Amino acid sequence: MSFGSYLKKQRESNNWTIKELAERLGFSSSYISQLENGARIPSQKQLAIFAKAYQLPEEEVRKQWTEGKIQQVSKDGNYKFGITDAGDKRVHEVANKLEEGLEELKKSFSGDGHFKLPVLVAIPIDDLDGHLSRTSDFVLLPKDNVIPGHRVFGLRVSDLTLPDAGILSGDFIILDADIPAKNGDIVIMSTPDGLVMSYYQERGDHLELRPERDGFKKTYHLQESKMIGRLVYHIKKY
Repeated sequence: MSFGSYLKKQRESNNWTIKELAERLGFSSSYISQLENGARIPSQKQLAIFAKAYQLPEEEVRKQWTEGKIQQVSKDGNYKFGITDAGDKRVHEVANKLEEGLEELKKSFSGDGHFKLPVLVAIPIDDLDGHLSRTSDFVLLPKDNVIPGHRVFGLRVSDLTLPDAGILSGDFIILDADIPAKNGDIVIMSTPDGLVMSYYQERGDHLELRPERDGFKKTYHLQESKMIGRLVYHIKKY
């Protein structure tokens, strides 16, 4: 059984919707769907979060994750590995081995004069610092392009797009969570209606979110909304 199928089975056995589970984890619904259909697999560091959200023993989740990683690696080969009877120590050894390659690759990059930009797999609704500390993906940026002390992170656009600004699915964006947003800036906001990517427009003590097209306007009290990040870079996928 793939790790995604395992997660889907656990969710359905608890009669949770994808949206409900996304709220428990602090991820977007699209990310949960991608996990369940095998398009993504979480990092080893995130397993404790998943175990807590799914109300499962962490060791059980770790075993299923390890088996799923092995299936993914050997999908195009003739390798076979049975993990059912493997002890906990062996499971930890295999899981750590799978992560070692990525860790060594990360260490091989020189950070001199560069900022290691964390790249997230999904937009964090809350606990941004936790998500940034647990990510295993990085991109190097010149330090001069990053404001010191700011939480800056990269993200691959999926369900949240802004066609009027040319931001489409598959594009790569970089967000700054600490730079103040000004009217006209493109932001990702957490609102009572969920996550929104739109243009920022303050109207007194209210926030008006709207793209360029006519006929769309949504207003929230500033206290009801939280900025996840302001767009600072946009890289098109061609």
